[in-house]
Amino acid sequence: MTSVKSNAFTLPYTFFREPAAKVISDLKQSGLSGINLALNYHASRDFLLRQGPQLEYLSDGFHYYKVDKSNYESGALIPADFDQLPSNQLLENVLAEAKRQEFEVNAWAVYMHNSAIGMHHPDATVTNVFGNKFLSELCPINKSVQAYAVGMTKDLARRGVAAIMAESIHFHGARHGEHHERFFMELSPIFEFLFSLCFCQGCKSNFSGDAESLAEKVKAKLNIVFNDKDPWLGKNLSKDLLADLLGEEILQYLTAREDAVSVLYEKVVAAAHSVGVKFKYEDQSPLLDTNSSKTLDRSWELGINNQKISKIVDIYEPLVYRTTADGVASLATSYLRETSAPVSAILRPTYPDCTDQDNLIKKVEALKSLEIKNIDFYLLDTFRPRDLTWIKKAIA
Repeated sequence: MTSVKSNAFTLPYTFFREPAAKVISDLKQSGLSGINLALNYHASRDFLLRQGPQLEYLSDGFHYYKVDKSNYESGALIPADFDQLPSNQLLENVLAEAKRQEFEVNAWAVYMHNSAIGMHHPDATVTNVFGNKFLSELCPINKSVQAYAVGMTKDLARRGVAAIMAESIHFHGARHGEHHERFFMELSPIFEFLFSLCFCQGCKSNFSGDAESLAEKVKAKLNIVFNDKDPWLGKNLSKDLLADLLGEEILQYLTAREDAVSVLYEKVVAAAHSVGVKFKYEDQSPLLDTNSSKTLDRSWELGINNQKISKIVDIYEPLVYRTTADGVASLATSYLRETSAPVSAILRPTYPDCTDQDNLIKKVEALKSLEIKNIDFYLLDTFRPRDLTWIKKAIA
């Protein structure tokens, strides 16, 4: 038996092409104890290797099960029929086989990154000071979006999964998830943050101050860049810098949205807990700076207050995507120090993080030395056979 408990992040394509009995048996032989199965996911083009080289296209905002609309309250955004599977056969087969083999299945869901809903409900998307709508990003403060998040959580939690692996219940940056994005200007992090800062009606109503006046100040700063070069090139984005540019009101605006996002977490976690299902927060902050161990200091850019969120969710699970064991240890240590929830970790046994088996073994050992023994691996469908061998040796 291994001292490490590990799940593999898994796309539905794994089970489209092989029976659940074989997949689960193979994973157990590799030392894995479960999967985080993508049941709601965004668009992507993936080069999959598990069942032979295959280029696959995932549809944006697709639900890989038949949605039970009774879980959604009046006013909630509800996935369209063409954005879901026509039956629950795939999910039910996986859950039944997992129960037979004593194998864990968690529902992995991407909440706010959803062009399928955004295209049909543009007023529910992030909207900047110019009225530009980020159609791939649902606004987590919009009431209809919040009701969608709660409804999807209820729906997934009642399927028989062990936990919800929640991704993307927050805001995103200016460049997130669109094909062939074109920004033919040299832009600073300050510009990009302000350009994507949401001033939709829901966000403005959420703020007790003068949101319209603040929006005009932001617009004036951004217009400088359109007329000439970005004056903040080479400068780091920080709350202090924003306060110097726009006054203390911008900090109050950011705090208000953090508070609103925290309340949304309370609602979705309560929905999961109501049926005895755990709620895991997949933290993407480490991607904001892949060379830093202090990325939690930047969570505010996404509208996340770590002190509040870590008291609400059951588990903090950051993407510990670093190339060295020391980098993994430093990043994991920051989570253990700065959050109050139990911490697990997500590693990639593949390029660009790992280049050999010893590298992965050292990373797992580093996490174990910190008493982090729940270590998940991303992404099964893209693994070479050797990657599962590396995982087996690393966690054994």
